Amino acid sequence: MSETTRQQALAMYIRIHLVGASGGLRLAELLATDPWMGGELDELPGELGDEAAFATQLASHHSRLPEIWTAPIFGLTAAMKVALGALRPLRGSLRRTISLEVMRSLVLAKKAMWELGLSLHGPGDDFHERLAEYDRQAVRQTETLQRLHQRAAVETFND
Repeated sequence: MSETTRQQALAMYIRIHLVGASGGLRLAELLATDPWMGGELDELPGELGDEAAFATQLASHHSRLPEIWTAPIFGLTAAMKVALGALRPLRGSLRRTISLEVMRSLVLAKKAMWELGLSLHGPGDDFHERLAEYDRQAVRQTETLQRLHQRAAVETFND
């Protein structure tokens, strides 16, 4: 595989993660507004937004194509948020349990992207420290989501 092809493939890989991130960001915003969470996810939407901005920068670094497509994708998922809000998807313990499970799965997928980035951008690389920071952040996010999911599942299935 040529270097150009490898770079384009990596940029596409990151872009695919960004599509998932747009939906994950909207789900995180909904979860953060659920009083049941007790404020434990208040920082998650901001963290995910920062990570998505960095991933966009990383994709741009590996591609000759501009990342102008990301704004429409994030706008489309913002419209989904309005639709989901009207349906009140986070009411009820079963929906909460499922939402936390989905959010945790998305964070684990994102962590895999950071791990790949770390394997390609070693120490001393411009991106390494941010990748390492986001990887550690994903570990913390996953642990919080797992704890909340377990609590929600117990409440859902033991009541």
